Amino acid sequence: MEIKYNIVNVKKMKQPTINLAVVLSLMCMTACSQENKKTEATAFANRFASFVAQNNLDSIRGLYPDAEECDSFALNYIADSMRMESNEKNDQFTVILGKGKDFVVAKSEEGKMIVTSSHGLVAYRADYISFAKSTGQYKEGLTDVKLARRMAVKEFKHNLISSFVQDMESKVEVGKLNREVRRPMFAADEGIGAVTIKNATSMVIDGNDYKVDIFADGQHGSGIYEVKGKKIPANGFVNLQFTYAGNTYPRNALVTFVLSDEELFSKYYKATGNEFDKYLKNHGIDLDGIAEEKKNASNQSAAPVDWAKEDAEAEKFIQYFYDVYVWGDGDFYADARIYCTKKMLKKLKDDYEYDGDGYAIWDFRSPSQEGPLEFSEVKSVKRVGNERVYQVKISDMGIPYTSVVTLIKNSAGKLMIDDVK
Repeated sequence: MEIKYNIVNVKKMKQPTINLAVVLSLMCMTACSQENKKTEATAFANRFASFVAQNNLDSIRGLYPDAEECDSFALNYIADSMRMESNEKNDQFTVILGKGKDFVVAKSEEGKMIVTSSHGLVAYRADYISFAKSTGQYKEGLTDVKLARRMAVKEFKHNLISSFVQDMESKVEVGKLNREVRRPMFAADEGIGAVTIKNATSMVIDGNDYKVDIFADGQHGSGIYEVKGKKIPANGFVNLQFTYAGNTYPRNALVTFVLSDEELFSKYYKATGNEFDKYLKNHGIDLDGIAEEKKNASNQSAAPVDWAKEDAEAEKFIQYFYDVYVWGDGDFYADARIYCTKKMLKKLKDDYEYDGDGYAIWDFRSPSQEGPLEFSEVKSVKRVGNERVYQVKISDMGIPYTSVVTLIKNSAGKLMIDDVK
Protein backbone atom coordinates (compact mmCIF):
# COMPACT_ATOMS: atom_id res chain seq x y z
CA MET A 1 0.00 0.00 0.00
CA GLU A 2 1.38 3.38 -0.99
CA ILE A 3 1.18 6.05 1.61
CA LYS A 4 1.14 9.67 0.41
CA TYR A 5 2.05 12.63 2.53
CA ASN A 6 0.82 16.15 2.05
CA ILE A 7 3.63 18.57 2.65
CA VAL A 8 2.49 21.88 4.00
CA ASN A 9 4.72 24.90 3.36
CA VAL A 10 5.00 26.72 6.68
CA LYS A 11 6.52 30.20 6.52
CA LYS A 12 8.69 31.25 9.41
CA MET A 13 7.43 34.32 11.34
CA LYS A 14 9.66 37.32 11.02
CA GLN A 15 11.37 38.09 14.35
CA PRO A 16 11.60 41.76 15.40
CA THR A 17 14.99 43.25 15.03
CA ILE A 18 16.37 44.97 18.13
CA ASN A 19 18.70 47.79 17.43
CA LEU A 20 21.09 47.49 20.34
CA ALA A 21 22.76 50.74 19.45
CA VAL A 22 19.49 52.66 19.80
CA VAL A 23 18.74 51.06 23.18
CA LEU A 24 22.15 51.87 24.50
CA SER A 25 21.81 55.39 23.23
CA LEU A 26 18.47 55.89 24.99
CA MET A 27 19.86 54.46 28.21
CA CYS A 28 22.83 56.75 27.98
CA MET A 29 20.60 59.76 27.32
CA THR A 30 18.42 58.90 30.33
CA ALA A 31 21.43 58.39 32.56
CA CYS A 32 23.03 61.56 31.29
CA SER A 33 19.79 63.49 31.80
CA GLN A 34 19.46 62.22 35.37
CA GLU A 35 23.10 62.98 36.05
CA ASN A 36 22.64 66.47 34.68
CA LYS A 37 19.63 66.96 36.96
CA LYS A 38 21.66 65.73 39.91
CA THR A 39 24.53 68.04 39.01
CA GLU A 40 22.15 70.99 38.76
CA ALA A 41 20.44 70.05 42.03
CA THR A 42 23.79 69.62 43.79
CA ALA A 43 24.99 73.06 42.71
CA PHE A 44 21.66 74.55 43.85
CA ALA A 45 21.79 72.68 47.16
CA ASN A 46 25.32 73.94 47.89
CA ARG A 47 24.22 77.48 47.15
CA PHE A 48 21.13 77.22 49.36
CA ALA A 49 23.07 75.58 52.22
CA SER A 50 25.63 78.38 52.17
CA PHE A 51 22.81 80.94 52.54
CA VAL A 52 21.41 78.97 55.48
CA ALA A 53 24.84 78.90 57.14
CA GLN A 54 24.96 82.71 56.80
CA ASN A 55 21.32 83.13 57.94
CA ASN A 56 20.81 85.22 54.80
CA LEU A 57 17.03 85.45 55.04
CA ASP A 58 16.42 87.36 51.81
CA SER A 59 18.39 84.86 49.74
CA ILE A 60 16.91 81.88 51.59
CA ARG A 61 13.36 83.05 50.98
CA GLY A 62 14.14 83.66 47.32
CA LEU A 63 14.98 79.95 46.94
CA TYR A 64 12.57 78.61 49.57
CA PRO A 65 9.14 80.30 49.06
CA ASP A 66 7.47 78.67 52.07
CA ALA A 67 10.19 79.93 54.43
CA GLU A 68 8.46 83.30 54.90
CA GLU A 69 7.22 82.03 58.25
CA CYS A 70 10.74 81.14 59.45
CA ASP A 71 12.62 83.91 61.25
CA SER A 72 16.13 82.52 61.65
CA PHE A 73 18.29 79.74 60.23
CA ALA A 74 21.48 78.07 61.42
CA LEU A 75 23.70 75.38 59.93
CA ASN A 76 27.29 74.21 60.32
CA TYR A 77 27.74 73.59 56.63
CA ILE A 78 30.52 71.54 55.00
CA ALA A 79 29.97 71.03 51.27
CA ASP A 80 31.65 67.61 51.10
CA SER A 81 29.37 66.26 53.85
CA MET A 82 26.25 66.70 51.74
CA ARG A 83 24.49 63.55 50.49
CA MET A 84 21.98 63.57 47.64
CA GLU A 85 19.15 61.06 47.33
CA SER A 86 17.10 61.22 44.15
CA ASN A 87 13.46 60.34 43.52
CA GLU A 88 13.26 59.84 39.76
CA LYS A 89 9.50 59.42 39.89
CA ASN A 90 8.89 63.08 40.70
CA ASP A 91 12.27 64.57 39.89
CA GLN A 92 13.02 65.52 43.49
CA PHE A 93 16.26 65.32 45.43
CA THR A 94 16.52 65.00 49.17
CA VAL A 95 19.65 66.71 50.43
CA ILE A 96 20.87 65.18 53.70
CA LEU A 97 23.18 67.37 55.75
CA GLY A 98 23.31 65.39 58.97
CA LYS A 99 21.10 63.81 61.60
CA GLY A 100 17.72 65.51 61.52
CA LYS A 101 18.88 68.11 58.97
CA ASP A 102 17.71 67.85 55.37
CA PHE A 103 15.82 69.66 52.64
CA VAL A 104 14.05 68.70 49.43
CA VAL A 105 14.94 70.25 46.07
CA ALA A 106 12.57 70.23 43.09
CA LYS A 107 11.55 72.36 40.15
CA SER A 108 8.58 74.67 40.39
CA GLU A 109 5.85 74.85 37.74
CA GLU A 110 7.83 77.67 36.14
CA GLY A 111 10.85 75.39 35.85
CA LYS A 112 12.78 77.17 38.61
CA MET A 113 14.79 75.13 41.11
CA ILE A 114 13.40 75.66 44.64
CA VAL A 115 13.39 74.12 48.11
CA THR A 116 10.01 72.63 48.92
CA SER A 117 10.53 71.50 52.53
CA SER A 118 13.18 71.13 55.20
CA HIS A 119 13.94 69.73 58.64
CA GLY A 120 16.27 71.01 61.34
CA LEU A 121 17.43 74.21 59.63
CA VAL A 122 15.46 76.81 61.61
CA ALA A 123 17.20 78.23 64.69
CA TYR A 124 15.65 79.01 68.08
CA ARG A 125 17.04 80.27 71.39
CA ALA A 126 18.21 77.42 73.61
CA ASP A 127 16.16 78.59 76.59
CA TYR A 128 12.99 78.80 74.51
CA ILE A 129 13.65 75.37 72.97
CA SER A 130 13.76 73.88 76.47
CA PHE A 131 10.40 75.46 77.38
CA ALA A 132 8.83 74.55 74.02
CA LYS A 133 9.92 70.91 74.19
CA SER A 134 8.62 70.48 77.73
CA THR A 135 5.18 71.89 76.85
CA GLY A 136 4.78 70.20 73.45
CA GLN A 137 5.15 73.37 71.41
CA TYR A 138 8.31 72.01 69.80
CA LYS A 139 7.84 68.59 68.23
CA GLU A 140 10.57 66.48 66.63
CA GLY A 141 9.99 65.40 63.04
CA LEU A 142 7.88 68.35 61.91
CA THR A 143 8.97 70.26 58.84
CA ASP A 144 10.63 73.58 59.57
CA VAL A 145 7.63 75.51 58.26
CA LYS A 146 5.13 73.63 60.46
CA LEU A 147 7.45 73.96 63.43
CA ALA A 148 7.86 77.69 62.78
CA ARG A 149 4.09 78.12 62.86
CA ARG A 150 4.00 76.54 66.31
CA MET A 151 6.97 78.44 67.65
CA ALA A 152 5.54 81.74 66.35
CA VAL A 153 2.72 81.57 68.91
CA LYS A 154 4.65 83.72 71.41
CA GLU A 155 1.61 84.56 73.51
CA PHE A 156 1.38 80.90 74.55
CA LYS A 157 4.37 81.14 76.90
CA HIS A 158 3.18 84.38 78.41
CA ASN A 159 -0.34 82.99 78.85
CA LEU A 160 0.91 79.81 80.53
CA ILE A 161 3.29 81.63 82.88
CA SER A 162 0.75 84.31 83.77
CA SER A 163 -2.00 81.77 84.49
CA PHE A 164 0.29 79.64 86.62
CA VAL A 165 1.63 82.56 88.65
CA GLN A 166 -1.83 84.07 89.23
CA ASP A 167 -3.10 80.69 90.41
CA MET A 168 -0.08 80.27 92.69
CA GLU A 169 -0.47 83.77 94.14
CA SER A 170 -4.15 83.13 94.87
CA LYS A 171 -3.30 79.91 96.75
CA VAL A 172 -0.48 81.26 98.91
CA GLU A 173 -2.15 83.84 101.13
CA VAL A 174 -2.45 85.30 104.57
CA GLY A 175 -4.58 83.28 106.94
CA LYS A 176 -4.80 84.72 110.44
CA LEU A 177 -3.13 87.86 111.80
CA ASN A 178 -2.54 87.67 115.56
CA ARG A 179 -1.53 91.10 116.79
CA GLU A 180 -1.09 90.26 120.46
CA VAL A 181 1.32 87.41 121.00
CA ARG A 182 2.91 89.91 123.34
CA ARG A 183 1.32 93.31 123.80
CA PRO A 184 3.63 96.30 124.30
CA MET A 185 3.08 97.92 127.68
CA PHE A 186 4.38 101.33 126.60
CA ALA A 187 4.82 103.17 123.30
CA ALA A 188 8.57 102.68 123.52
CA ASP A 189 8.19 98.90 123.91
CA GLU A 190 8.10 96.36 121.09
CA GLY A 191 5.11 94.13 120.60
CA ILE A 192 5.17 90.64 119.12
CA GLY A 193 2.61 89.45 116.61
CA ALA A 194 2.16 86.37 114.46
CA VAL A 195 0.78 85.76 111.01
CA THR A 196 -0.33 82.48 109.43
CA ILE A 197 0.53 81.89 105.76
CA LYS A 198 -1.57 79.25 104.02
CA ASN A 199 -0.38 77.19 101.03
CA ALA A 200 -3.21 75.57 99.07
CA THR A 201 -0.90 74.28 96.32
CA SER A 202 0.52 70.77 96.00
CA MET A 203 4.06 72.19 96.13
CA VAL A 204 6.40 72.93 99.01
CA ILE A 205 7.07 76.69 98.98
CA ASP A 206 10.63 77.78 99.74
CA GLY A 207 10.80 80.43 102.47
CA ASN A 208 13.32 82.44 100.46
CA ASP A 209 10.83 82.89 97.63
CA TYR A 210 8.29 85.08 99.42
CA LYS A 211 7.97 87.78 102.07
CA VAL A 212 5.17 89.13 104.24
CA ASP A 213 4.55 92.84 104.79
CA ILE A 214 2.73 93.85 107.97
CA PHE A 215 1.01 97.22 107.75
CA ALA A 216 0.66 99.04 111.05
CA ASP A 217 -0.48 102.50 112.06
CA GLY A 218 -1.31 104.42 115.19
CA GLN A 219 -1.88 107.86 116.65
CA HIS A 220 1.82 108.62 116.76
CA GLY A 221 3.20 106.78 113.79
CA SER A 222 2.88 104.07 111.19
CA GLY A 223 5.11 101.47 109.65
CA ILE A 224 5.53 98.53 107.34
CA TYR A 225 7.26 95.53 108.89
CA GLU A 226 8.78 92.99 106.54
CA VAL A 227 8.77 89.38 107.69
CA LYS A 228 10.98 86.77 106.04
CA GLY A 229 9.28 83.62 104.90
CA LYS A 230 9.78 80.04 106.01
CA LYS A 231 9.21 76.81 104.14
CA ILE A 232 5.50 76.02 103.76
CA PRO A 233 4.50 72.36 103.28
CA ALA A 234 2.25 71.41 100.40
CA ASN A 235 -1.40 72.02 101.31
CA GLY A 236 -0.20 73.29 104.68
CA PHE A 237 0.61 76.45 106.58
CA VAL A 238 3.35 78.16 108.56
CA ASN A 239 3.24 80.65 111.44
CA LEU A 240 5.60 83.62 111.32
CA GLN A 241 6.33 85.92 114.24
CA PHE A 242 7.18 89.60 113.89
CA THR A 243 7.93 92.56 116.14
CA TYR A 244 6.35 95.98 115.88
CA ALA A 245 6.74 99.37 117.56
CA GLY A 246 4.56 99.96 120.58
CA ASN A 247 3.15 103.18 119.12
CA THR A 248 1.67 101.35 116.13
CA TYR A 249 -0.98 98.68 115.69
CA PRO A 250 -0.75 95.92 113.00
CA ARG A 251 -3.85 96.02 110.82
CA ASN A 252 -3.18 94.14 107.59
CA ALA A 253 -0.71 91.66 106.12
CA LEU A 254 0.20 90.89 102.53
CA VAL A 255 2.26 88.00 101.18
CA THR A 256 4.21 88.57 97.95
CA PHE A 257 6.69 86.49 95.99
CA VAL A 258 10.16 87.98 95.61
CA LEU A 259 10.93 85.95 92.48
CA SER A 260 9.95 87.18 89.03
CA ASP A 261 7.08 85.43 87.23
CA GLU A 262 9.51 83.54 85.00
CA GLU A 263 11.62 82.50 87.98
CA LEU A 264 8.54 81.23 89.82
CA PHE A 265 7.39 79.33 86.75
CA SER A 266 10.81 77.82 86.13
CA LYS A 267 11.15 76.67 89.73
CA TYR A 268 7.67 75.38 90.49
CA TYR A 269 5.88 74.48 87.25
CA LYS A 270 5.76 70.81 86.23
CA ALA A 271 5.06 70.45 82.52
CA THR A 272 2.82 67.68 81.17
CA GLY A 273 3.90 67.95 77.53
CA ASN A 274 0.47 68.68 76.07
CA GLU A 275 0.00 72.30 77.20
CA PHE A 276 0.49 73.77 73.73
CA ASP A 277 -2.06 71.57 71.99
CA LYS A 278 -4.56 72.36 74.76
CA TYR A 279 -3.87 76.06 74.24
CA LEU A 280 -4.55 75.76 70.49
CA LYS A 281 -7.75 73.84 71.12
CA ASN A 282 -9.02 76.22 73.81
CA HIS A 283 -8.36 79.25 71.62
CA GLY A 284 -9.72 77.71 68.40
CA ILE A 285 -6.37 78.06 66.59
CA ASP A 286 -5.74 75.91 63.51
CA LEU A 287 -2.12 76.53 62.54
CA ASP A 288 -2.19 74.56 59.30
CA GLY A 289 -5.36 76.12 58.02
CA ILE A 290 -7.02 72.71 57.63
CA ALA A 291 -10.32 74.00 58.90
CA GLU A 292 -11.81 77.42 59.54
CA GLU A 293 -12.21 78.55 63.11
CA LYS A 294 -15.21 76.89 64.68
CA LYS A 295 -16.97 80.17 65.12
CA ASN A 296 -16.57 83.56 63.59
CA ALA A 297 -14.98 85.96 66.05
CA SER A 298 -18.01 88.24 65.87
CA ASN A 299 -20.32 85.39 66.80
CA GLN A 300 -18.19 83.99 69.56
CA SER A 301 -19.53 84.65 73.00
CA ALA A 302 -16.95 85.84 75.46
CA ALA A 303 -16.07 83.47 78.28
CA PRO A 304 -18.02 84.37 81.42
CA VAL A 305 -16.03 86.49 83.85
CA ASP A 306 -15.58 85.12 87.36
CA TRP A 307 -16.37 88.43 89.04
CA ALA A 308 -16.02 87.02 92.55
CA LYS A 309 -12.40 86.18 91.80
CA GLU A 310 -11.83 89.44 89.89
CA ASP A 311 -13.30 91.54 92.71
CA ALA A 312 -11.20 89.79 95.36
CA GLU A 313 -8.08 90.41 93.31
CA ALA A 314 -9.03 94.06 92.75
CA GLU A 315 -9.76 94.66 96.44
CA LYS A 316 -6.41 93.15 97.41
CA PHE A 317 -4.63 95.30 94.80
CA ILE A 318 -6.35 98.56 95.85
CA GLN A 319 -5.83 97.86 99.56
CA TYR A 320 -2.11 97.25 98.98
CA PHE A 321 -1.75 100.38 96.83
CA TYR A 322 -3.36 102.59 99.45
CA ASP A 323 -1.46 101.02 102.37
CA VAL A 324 1.94 101.30 100.68
CA TYR A 325 1.72 104.41 98.48
CA VAL A 326 -1.23 106.56 99.57
CA TRP A 327 -0.94 106.14 103.36
CA GLY A 328 2.48 104.55 103.60
CA ASP A 329 6.00 105.62 102.67
CA GLY A 330 6.44 103.46 99.57
CA ASP A 331 8.48 105.05 96.78
CA PHE A 332 5.66 105.73 94.34
CA TYR A 333 7.90 107.76 92.02
CA ALA A 334 10.09 104.68 91.52
CA ASP A 335 7.21 102.18 91.27
CA ALA A 336 4.59 104.29 89.47
CA ARG A 337 4.87 102.46 86.15
CA ILE A 338 4.21 99.14 87.86
CA TYR A 339 0.83 100.22 89.20
CA CYS A 340 -0.46 102.94 86.86
CA THR A 341 -1.08 103.19 83.13
CA LYS A 342 0.42 105.98 81.02
CA LYS A 343 -2.96 107.69 81.04
CA MET A 344 -3.10 107.64 84.84
CA LEU A 345 0.50 108.84 85.20
CA LYS A 346 -0.19 111.75 82.86
CA LYS A 347 -3.14 112.81 85.02
CA LEU A 348 -1.05 112.58 88.20
CA LYS A 349 1.75 114.59 86.59
CA ASP A 350 -0.65 117.23 85.33
CA ASP A 351 -2.13 117.55 88.83
CA TYR A 352 1.29 117.91 90.48
CA GLU A 353 1.39 121.51 91.72
CA TYR A 354 5.02 121.88 92.74
CA ASP A 355 8.26 122.58 90.92
CA GLY A 356 10.18 119.65 89.52
CA ASP A 357 9.00 116.22 88.49
CA GLY A 358 6.46 114.36 90.60
CA TYR A 359 3.06 112.72 90.88
CA ALA A 360 -0.03 113.99 92.69
CA ILE A 361 -0.58 110.89 94.80
CA TRP A 362 -3.03 112.97 96.84
CA ASP A 363 -5.54 112.51 93.99
CA PHE A 364 -6.44 109.28 95.79
CA ARG A 365 -7.22 111.11 99.05
CA SER A 366 -9.86 113.58 100.25
CA PRO A 367 -9.37 117.30 99.48
CA SER A 368 -9.08 118.03 103.22
CA GLN A 369 -5.63 118.76 104.55
CA GLU A 370 -6.20 117.46 108.08
CA GLY A 371 -8.57 115.30 110.05
CA PRO A 372 -9.35 114.37 113.64
CA LEU A 373 -7.40 111.08 113.54
CA GLU A 374 -3.74 110.22 113.00
CA PHE A 375 -4.37 107.26 110.73
CA SER A 376 -6.27 106.52 107.53
CA GLU A 377 -7.76 103.34 106.09
CA VAL A 378 -9.76 101.82 103.25
CA LYS A 379 -13.26 101.05 104.46
CA SER A 380 -14.65 99.22 101.45
CA VAL A 381 -14.08 98.42 97.77
CA LYS A 382 -17.17 97.79 95.66
CA ARG A 383 -17.44 97.26 91.91
CA VAL A 384 -19.80 99.51 89.94
CA GLY A 385 -21.34 97.90 86.84
CA ASN A 386 -19.81 95.15 84.69
CA GLU A 387 -16.36 96.66 84.24
CA ARG A 388 -13.35 97.03 86.54
CA VAL A 389 -14.65 100.30 88.00
CA TYR A 390 -14.58 100.34 91.81
CA GLN A 391 -16.08 102.63 94.42
CA VAL A 392 -13.43 103.01 97.12
CA LYS A 393 -14.64 104.33 100.46
CA ILE A 394 -11.89 105.58 102.76
CA SER A 395 -11.40 107.24 106.11
CA ASP A 396 -8.78 109.90 105.44
CA MET A 397 -7.48 110.80 108.92
CA GLY A 398 -11.05 110.28 110.13
CA ILE A 399 -12.74 112.16 107.23
CA PRO A 400 -15.05 109.92 105.12
CA TYR A 401 -14.39 110.15 101.38
CA THR A 402 -15.30 108.16 98.29
CA SER A 403 -13.23 107.75 95.12
CA VAL A 404 -13.99 105.89 91.91
CA VAL A 405 -10.96 103.91 90.75
CA THR A 406 -10.84 102.34 87.28
CA LEU A 407 -8.60 99.31 86.81
CA ILE A 408 -7.46 97.47 83.70
CA LYS A 409 -5.40 94.37 83.09
CA ASN A 410 -2.27 94.79 80.99
CA SER A 411 -0.97 92.29 78.43
CA ALA A 412 0.72 90.37 81.24
CA GLY A 413 -2.59 89.98 83.08
CA LYS A 414 -1.55 92.37 85.85
CA LEU A 415 -3.94 94.95 87.31
CA MET A 416 -3.12 98.63 86.76
CA ILE A 417 -4.88 101.85 87.74
CA ASP A 418 -6.22 103.66 84.68
CA ASP A 419 -8.20 106.49 86.31
CA VAL A 420 -9.34 107.95 89.63
CA LYS A 421 -12.18 110.39 90.26
